[in-house]
Amino acid sequence: VPKGFTQNSPWQFSPRVGVTWNPDGSGKTVFRLGGALIYDEPNFFTAQRNQQNPPFATAASTVPTTTPLNFADPWSSGSSPGNPFPQPQIPPKNVPFPATAQYIFMPHQFKPPYVMQWTASVQRELGHSWMAQLDYIGNETAHMTWGFPLNPAVYTSGSPTANYSKRFRMVLANPTEGGKFTGGGGGTVLVADSATASYNGMIATIQHRTANYTVLANYTWSHCIDVEDAQGDFAATTVEDPYKPRLDRANCGFDYRGMFNANAVVISRFTSLHGVAGAIVNNWELGPLMRVTDGDPFTVTEGDVNGDDVTNDRPNVTGKLYSDNEIANNKQYLNTISFHLSADGTYGSMGRNALRGPGYFNLDAEISRFFPITERTKLDFRIEAFNMLNHPNFNMPSQRAITSSTFGQITSAHDPRIFQGAVKFIF
Repeated sequence: VPKGFTQNSPWQFSPRVGVTWNPDGSGKTVFRLGGALIYDEPNFFTAQRNQQNPPFATAASTVPTTTPLNFADPWSSGSSPGNPFPQPQIPPKNVPFPATAQYIFMPHQFKPPYVMQWTASVQRELGHSWMAQLDYIGNETAHMTWGFPLNPAVYTSGSPTANYSKRFRMVLANPTEGGKFTGGGGGTVLVADSATASYNGMIATIQHRTANYTVLANYTWSHCIDVEDAQGDFAATTVEDPYKPRLDRANCGFDYRGMFNANAVVISRFTSLHGVAGAIVNNWELGPLMRVTDGDPFTVTEGDVNGDDVTNDRPNVTGKLYSDNEIANNKQYLNTISFHLSADGTYGSMGRNALRGPGYFNLDAEISRFFPITERTKLDFRIEAFNMLNHPNFNMPSQRAITSSTFGQITSAHDPRIFQGAVKFIF
């Protein structure tokens, strides 16, 4: 094992290429093509658990056993055996390895993720100060990280959740030494680098910019696919079957097929009005902002049914999955009779992120008035409304495990209408 716990990957060639074409020379129509190979920087949190593995460190806690906590000597009132710091940089030869310890490893050579991205777009000027644009964006990501359990349980028969400690792979391989490692999805884990992702999207945009008003609207139609969303900390397993991670290659957790945004800023400037009329009518600003998206993707689980101590199993599904209830009147969002526990020792038929929560519609707005003081200073009195229409935007079901008594129910929503006022001095 190298001193850095994993070999470096220094030879990273990251080329980029772009082409721009103005077909008629007028500058009113422009075509663009581009491509790039881009390396990502691994999250600095990725490898931190190497330093938590024995013999380099052991987790220490100060759970108070007395009240109040002794701030002068906090370790004296905690449940851990005294102050463990400072720990030696190089562990001594007689350092203890605690039983049933958790180990988080990295592969012998960790390959950082990279993205191959390509774009194509066309821009066209439409009349005075209007511009329309159509973009295609695509990418493929390789070597994304995910948590692979090195010590899952092996199911034979009986209850899938019974006798885990006797069924872990390391225990079966070596009953004497294997029990010294924690197992399952939250135990001894390899930070694997073999997951993949892809994105394809079309963005249509139209905008208009003048001194008195600006309008911008865009619509995105896209599809994002990955094995798992970035976790940051890979101390557990998030896929269903760690030996077949591609079973989890499905909609990203942030995949929105359709997304519409529109905003405008309008300022009243009537140069022909002066005196009282000009003071009343001029220097007002109105700014609406609208956003409409699909619902959030989410996954339904059933706990550990296949018996490997990885609690990400998904159920079997048949029939209609949504209840079609009006959520404001009936909080049951999913049709519970369509979800069934899979047989012991098996996986269900449902995919990851196969369901979506309710759609999202929101309209924010602001109205403000500028009061010029000098040539360079002015006061801005502003009133802002969030969710101005007080439209109910419901969250996903709070319980997404079919074993829960409240499975598939929506019990919360985004913020209601909120007003706020502000005064700004601009100089």
